[in-house]
Amino acid sequence: MRWVNYYPRAISPVHMSLNNTDNSRRLAQATSFDQVFELVKRASESSLGLHRAGLTLVLGDISNNVGAYHELGSNAIVMNRNIVKIIWRSTRSNTRRNAFSFMILLHEYLHSLGFTDDAQVRDLGKKISDEFLGEGHLAGEMAVKPLDKFFPMIPQFAMFRDRGRFETVSRFDSSSTPYIR
Repeated sequence: MRWVNYYPRAISPVHMSLNNTDNSRRLAQATSFDQVFELVKRASESSLGLHRAGLTLVLGDISNNVGAYHELGSNAIVMNRNIVKIIWRSTRSNTRRNAFSFMILLHEYLHSLGFTDDAQVRDLGKKISDEFLGEGHLAGEMAVKPLDKFFPMIPQFAMFRDRGRFETVSRFDSSSTPYIR
């Protein structure tokens, strides 16, 4: 299994309402990082009035104490491939997988918008998730609590093995680049 294929098919973005029940359902039904990221951008824009286009998602072998990172001034979000792998193997629940993806992508998207303080970003992530997906949604809770509270198996399997590999996910932020197929 190639790690860029956690979500096997890409489907064009859907028009999203501000109804958090609809948004929560759309998140649970998402089948790609691209679809989850479209929801992240919509949530951020509706809450903060801010938008950024042209980001790339990279899955990489990084230290397991880091879920993902965005280097200030870059156009890439790097997600920890090992943690994604652990979560995908430990749960079949799309709701849980997509809540994790939403939370990680939202956190790094907020960094890409210029928010640099992690505590502020966690609080903003919770606020945006509550507004967009509904209070008490799993993604909002993940924004402010340690991941092992939701995925207790992470410490068991999170042995760091730096192979130095990075892989770009195709079809990510596709609404910003419709000319690329």
